[in-house]
Amino acid sequence: MQTKAVIFDIGGVLLSLGEAEYRRGMALKLGLQHMPPQYEQAIPYLQRGELAEEDLLRDICGLRIHVDRFDEDWRAHFRPVPAMLALADELRCRGMRTAILSNTQPSHVRIMRTMGFLEGFSPVVMSCEAGYRKPEPAAYRFVLERLGLEPESVAYVDDGAEYVAVAARLGIRSILHKGDAHATREALLALES
Repeated sequence: MQTKAVIFDIGGVLLSLGEAEYRRGMALKLGLQHMPPQYEQAIPYLQRGELAEEDLLRDICGLRIHVDRFDEDWRAHFRPVPAMLALADELRCRGMRTAILSNTQPSHVRIMRTMGFLEGFSPVVMSCEAGYRKPEPAAYRFVLERLGLEPESVAYVDDGAEYVAVAARLGIRSILHKGDAHATREALLALES
């Protein structure tokens, strides 16, 4: 079946994945040696939009901290991957729609919307806005509904094996991105054969 749309993840696919470095920088700015387990445990709630980032930071360090304090750190560790953005452009030139499904939190969405790389992707589904996060099947169904397409006509690219597996179980043709844009391109084009 012809691929009508390709859904991309962001971190580790369209942007470099610098989560560990970013968290180390956050911890230092908060006067900590590392982010406590409480932060990691709260990630699903942040990514579903169920918890305010400032509230979590206040609980962690006892201070009211505005999340824009970490913007430059985030930009430094999550940079656009030109080869993957070029691949998305190529797919659009071939007549395919490109969409995004990303687990993220509001402060990161705010930053990404200023970076310019989201242009051309529609829909752009951010977990904290949709209220669903990968690997919840509802997250993938939400994007499919927004696309108005059946799973069989959609491809999905993510660097997370668990996320790719769930998408595949839902009937979406899924590709595990391993950091090689050329290999991902070849895998996507092979779907057309």
